[in-house]
Amino acid sequence: MSLQRTLEPESMDTMEEAILYVEMNHAEVNRLFAEDLFAGGPVGPRVIDLGCGPALIAIEIASRDGELQVMGIDSAVEMLDMGKRQVDMAGLLGQVFLQHADLKQMGDFEDGMADTVVCNSVLHHLPQPRVGLETALRLVKPGGRVFIRDLYRPETEQEVERLVELHGTGEPEAARQLLRQSLHASLTLGEAKALAESAGISPDAIQMTSDRHWTLDWKEGS
Repeated sequence: MSLQRTLEPESMDTMEEAILYVEMNHAEVNRLFAEDLFAGGPVGPRVIDLGCGPALIAIEIASRDGELQVMGIDSAVEMLDMGKRQVDMAGLLGQVFLQHADLKQMGDFEDGMADTVVCNSVLHHLPQPRVGLETALRLVKPGGRVFIRDLYRPETEQEVERLVELHGTGEPEAARQLLRQSLHASLTLGEAKALAESAGISPDAIQMTSDRHWTLDWKEGS
């Protein structure tokens, strides 16, 4: 029997959780996210990063193009506080701007305000992932681009543990448990494709892009 989806907390609300997240080794994953984003087509100049956490992806994106303006949005105040320090240390205060908001309640944000909307490993935190996808689709301008990457849920507990062992090597047990919980909370590839199709996006826009990630790369109007 395939694993059923088990939800995890939507956000990391304490400074201890924010520190744990920042100290985890995300460098390679973040680098590949940015590389694949830029390799897939034009980016920006106005970029929104939904669920930006400590702004590591926003920094990775902005550092590759000095013309970009990146707005990072997150509901966790402690994560944003950590992110502001990261942006300052990266020397990108003029490019990366962080704002507190819940992506499930962004009615005050204008439709079509971004050329590109990105989202990394956030949908699996949401009880209803479609809400996150719909927010991204609303915020992107006509002809703009949505780039979403998230974890996928394996079929078996054994595969979950294999991925935790493979990608959690050298990490503290708390970090390994976060990965384990995230894999359990994620969508299968089939569920992700069905989610895209329900929003009017071809399921072909979603592909497996690593042993634990699927990616949606879609241009509005395509």
